[in-house]
Amino acid sequence: MTRKSGRGSLVRLALAFALVSTVAVAMPLTARPSHAATLLTTVQAESMTNGGGCTALQQDRTVYYCNNDSTYTSYAFSQAGRYSVTVRGASSAATTAGISVLVGGAKVTGLAFTGTAFTAQSAIFDVSSGGSKEIRLKLETDNGQNDTYVDYIEVYHEGATPPLPPAPNPPSTGAFASGVYRDLFREWDPSLTDAAVTAKLNAYWEHFFTSTDDTKRLYYPAGSNANGALAYIKDTGNNDVRSEGVSYGMMIAVQMNKKAEFNALWNWAKTHMQHKTGPRSGYFCWQADFNGSCRDNNPASDGEEYFATALFFAGHRWGNGSGIYDYTTEANGVLDDMLHKEDVNGGVVNSVTNMFNRDQKMVVFVPYATAATFSDPSYHLPAFYELWARWATGWNGNQAADRQFWRDAAARSRQFFAQATHPTTGLNPDYAEFSGAPNNTGNHGDFRFDAWRTSVNWAVDHAWWAADANSKTLTDRMQAFFEAQGVNAYVNQYSLAGNPLSSDRSPGLIASNGAASLSATNARAWKFVEAMWNLQPPTGQYRYYDGLLTFMAVLHASGNFRIHKPGGGVVDSQPPTAPGNPTSPSKSSTSATLSWSPSSDNVGVTGYTAYTGAGTTGTPGCTDVTATTCTVTGLSPSTTYVFTIKARDVSGNISAASTSVSVTTIPPSTAAPAAPSNLTATAAPGSIALNWRDNAGDETGFVIERRVGSATAWDRSGSVGAGVTGYHDTSVTAGTQYTYRVRASNQAGDSAWSDEVTATAVGAGSGNPYRQVEAESYDTGSGVTTQSYDGGTAVTFSGAGSYIAFDNADFGSTGASRVQFRVASASPGVNVQVRVGSTSASPACTVYPDGNGTWHVKSNSCYPKVTGLRSIYITVTAPVRINHLTFAS
Repeated sequence: MTRKSGRGSLVRLALAFALVSTVAVAMPLTARPSHAATLLTTVQAESMTNGGGCTALQQDRTVYYCNNDSTYTSYAFSQAGRYSVTVRGASSAATTAGISVLVGGAKVTGLAFTGTAFTAQSAIFDVSSGGSKEIRLKLETDNGQNDTYVDYIEVYHEGATPPLPPAPNPPSTGAFASGVYRDLFREWDPSLTDAAVTAKLNAYWEHFFTSTDDTKRLYYPAGSNANGALAYIKDTGNNDVRSEGVSYGMMIAVQMNKKAEFNALWNWAKTHMQHKTGPRSGYFCWQADFNGSCRDNNPASDGEEYFATALFFAGHRWGNGSGIYDYTTEANGVLDDMLHKEDVNGGVVNSVTNMFNRDQKMVVFVPYATAATFSDPSYHLPAFYELWARWATGWNGNQAADRQFWRDAAARSRQFFAQATHPTTGLNPDYAEFSGAPNNTGNHGDFRFDAWRTSVNWAVDHAWWAADANSKTLTDRMQAFFEAQGVNAYVNQYSLAGNPLSSDRSPGLIASNGAASLSATNARAWKFVEAMWNLQPPTGQYRYYDGLLTFMAVLHASGNFRIHKPGGGVVDSQPPTAPGNPTSPSKSSTSATLSWSPSSDNVGVTGYTAYTGAGTTGTPGCTDVTATTCTVTGLSPSTTYVFTIKARDVSGNISAASTSVSVTTIPPSTAAPAAPSNLTATAAPGSIALNWRDNAGDETGFVIERRVGSATAWDRSGSVGAGVTGYHDTSVTAGTQYTYRVRASNQAGDSAWSDEVTATAVGAGSGNPYRQVEAESYDTGSGVTTQSYDGGTAVTFSGAGSYIAFDNADFGSTGASRVQFRVASASPGVNVQVRVGSTSASPACTVYPDGNGTWHVKSNSCYPKVTGLRSIYITVTAPVRINHLTFAS
């Protein structure tokens, strides 16, 4: 279960903070300091010297098109100290464009501009000595989706560089015993207020959980069921749902005291991800589609670990409810499955194992086949195991034995951290043998994306339990390594010996290194805390992993990621108030629309249900709705109905019924309904979505028919109720053309058919060219080999005549106008070409690698645009290696 594309080289930094070298520590200036900063110089971007590449110096701005485009000027700094740079820039599109600022050859910030309106972004940096220094603007984040515009830059003198606080001194008593949680931000800067820290946490919550901006949010409501609201955390980089993300979201929600969101996430995981039967019963699939179907049935161990602990915290903070909201019972069920799956199954069945190796007392990578024979250091959570050793009820009466196992697992993980980290750099691999030796399955024997989290695990263990003094040594060693790389300039992947395997930076690693300061004893730790404080919530396609890690790191560092012990919550038994003033603003012969005033609740209302007469079952169309209006369907013409409304809160308490409203449906229609119009069909992986306009108002429903390919016979595809203007056909085959029509029906008959529309289906496994496409995932090829390069897997082309092909790439009707490759070639003048339909077709897009043997990103336009469902062929004119490619519309 490698997650390369979700945490890979296209992770973009939505930061307005510094990416600093050995001479600078930079931070954002969302507002100017209270003291007066002195403006030193203003430089129009078009007056700077062109550094080459695709850069265009225009009349009133500079445009940076390609990675490594740059412009530069010089400025004589009169003294050492703290300075700031302001850049006024914009994106050529609605997406986020970036620009890096380098001073004296050292990268001091990476700024982001979202949208086409010019805005000013600022960052502070420190200069260690006076003198003339080059100031360079450089494009490093181009992914083919936009260009970067810059109007001007300004340089300010902010004053002397403030000294670092004294070295931190981690407490000798953990927070479980003392109840004291450190706020690293206020230790670093005592002028920060509690309100400022709370505001930062609330900004993260709003960004990821309550925002409806699809460049920001990760939390997506997904309807409701009998247990209440449903929601998932979206992996925006891979366009799926992962147990890791849902469990992290639950942990964030319980720490932020957001019960409604916690319950919705747990309901989704319990409903869609947890296996109900078979040898994996009780385990959660690690990867699912948005409709709840599992893509990979195996679990990921970190998801289960966070599910269990978040559920314990919920039960202790809010009190247990009933059913799936009996949190501590559910938590213990997860623990039982992790530790006793083989006991329940009667041994290893279909290669499914325990999630913890009972002999090694260690969590396994995946409890399946050979993946259960090694571990992932970032899955080791001794801070959690100590809690389970106190709270587990035990499987089948084995409480004492199970609690002892969890105590032993905590001790073993502390030993394992020392075994799995490099003695000089302090870096650990993504995967490791039980001995701690690197396991290079899928090139994960190096410090890559999973490994970012490990230092947080040992630091939090020390903060909560103070049971392992070696965790201080581990953090100091690791931070010394990153400090030597440049506190705010280090990249996101290294060999264990410290050789960089990437040129990218990631806020998730920056934040994790800051949170690791909980067990640091050297003053350098404050540089990492400062870098974390200066992060902004990540935006854009690759915000998922970075965003969740950053949010949790800020919770840890601020002292707001806490242990919630038994007895810490009071059971909520107070129901909501009754909904008010129900009315029926509209009706038909078979439906009635209801509306009412909202209820209030001491914790929060999660839904409403309409009831008919003395009925105890919700009406169709009006069960567990979140709005204060709904339409009851399935009624009979010329019939009187009496409706009441009840509210439900996050704890499952039901309100008293509202006052009643009487509705008499209209008589049955005497004429057939008007035909629907404006029918559209949109293909998506595994389905075709239909939408139409309802021109009737008196229909009882719609019938959808389709014909396949060139066939003339129509078949019934499905039907929907009155007022519904959409339908998803999921019984489709990739590459097959389908034609659809829709008609309305009522008691008097059927309408005429709508206009016909045609769409070609895209298989669930077909490529989405607008997401990062790994070169090694090609369908067919010739003259190529697959090898480990560039921190992952790349395809090597032997030369002219070699190619790779991708089938069923759906470019849609808008089409792709640009392509980007991660590429390396030692052959000057080599062309990398995209051809549509065959290797002999004229190139639609061509990029030109630098020919110096280094890995870099190259992009270029495509003409004409590539549209529709196509097979694409990548050809070359000389030897070249390709890591991945991405198209943009």
